[in-house]
Amino acid sequence: MRKAIVKTFSIVLILGMIFGLAACGNQTTPGTESSQSATSKPGQSVSSEPPKQSEPVTLKVYTWWDITKYEHLQTMKNDFEAKNQDIKLEFVTVPSKYADTMITKLAGGEIPDVMMLAMDQIPRYALSGLLLPLDDLASQEYKDALYPVVKNALTVNGVMYAAARDVTPKVMYLNTKMFRDAGIPIPADTWTLEEFTDLARKLTKGSGADAQWGYYWKNYTDQTFALIAAFGGRLYSDDGKTSVLSTDENTMKALKYMYDLCNTYKVCPTAAQAAQFGDNEFAAFMANKVAMQIGALSTASTFDANNVEYTILPIPYINGRSQTSSFVNAWVIPKTAKNPELSWRVVEFLSGKEGQQIALDMKFGLPASNLVDTTAFVNEKPYNKYFVDALENAIPFPVHINGSGFQTMFKKECEALWAGAITPEEFAKRVDEQSVDILNK
Repeated sequence: MRKAIVKTFSIVLILGMIFGLAACGNQTTPGTESSQSATSKPGQSVSSEPPKQSEPVTLKVYTWWDITKYEHLQTMKNDFEAKNQDIKLEFVTVPSKYADTMITKLAGGEIPDVMMLAMDQIPRYALSGLLLPLDDLASQEYKDALYPVVKNALTVNGVMYAAARDVTPKVMYLNTKMFRDAGIPIPADTWTLEEFTDLARKLTKGSGADAQWGYYWKNYTDQTFALIAAFGGRLYSDDGKTSVLSTDENTMKALKYMYDLCNTYKVCPTAAQAAQFGDNEFAAFMANKVAMQIGALSTASTFDANNVEYTILPIPYINGRSQTSSFVNAWVIPKTAKNPELSWRVVEFLSGKEGQQIALDMKFGLPASNLVDTTAFVNEKPYNKYFVDALENAIPFPVHINGSGFQTMFKKECEALWAGAITPEEFAKRVDEQSVDILNK
């Protein structure tokens, strides 16, 4: 009897082990798939390949620069994509009439993910409801690191609508070949307006094909404002309802001085004379026909690429002070962008420490943030310090929601002033009268 019980128990134990092993064989390790899902039909094969990663999202970045021609944009694109492998950047170039063209594109439903925008256009776009506010996206550290002149350019009515691409303080470029050929030493960096005027007159000589000039600026509003700022002048009234050319004493002094450069001292080529050397605003300088001209950091890249001999000085001192203007170019996100979070990742890189370091290293703009190390840049060439020094007291280019229309009128009137067809007083009166209707639309 006992043997029968033992035999029966052994059989039960063996069967239990067999069924237990079979059950274990059908279990799935957590986090893995079984060789055949519970819903698979008999004989149906199941792929053992891992799931494919989704393709990178392509974001379009609109600029007025052609990425195929600008190495710093190529570097920014490559570095961003290396650090953000889920995003590809496609740069789209709008080469002319950028601000107006982009207004039309946005109205027609062609919405970039990111776009470049000049500081004088930010109020126009922001107050038209075209830009995404960035206050909730930008960190406080980012905001606190911006130079004051930059921060003012990025905000409208206290709201941040743009992130800086770079800041461009103006300096004076001197053609060292022309100075050397004339036997004139380069002045000290404490030079005055009187010294500048004297040099411009000495370096102007010849006629016809042999003509050369001491100074030149193209009829762009930011170029004209650079000298207005040097005198401590301004364009608009505090309430923005009119221009103040005829009522601001310093502005009038600047206008009279520029008029004299063209018509009394005759140290500047006419627009037609300058154009014979090329379309570039610095073509006459590069042809060794203009000895001095105001420019930005990117001007150095242009001169280096064309083997131009030059050095740099601060803007001449007027009444004991060297004062310059600055211009900020920015990155913005359209209000109707498809994915603002992804767009901000692009803007954050391009306008942040890494992107601005690239722009600085390749001489396409000064950093807008003090987070960027400028030590190597300052030590590279003795005159580079003048760019960085200028950031502390530069006057920002004046902006207005109707600034585009004002600038069109202003440039047209400037043509008559530089040509000597009207006096500075007549010019100022005409501009101020027309500004009322333009600025109050």
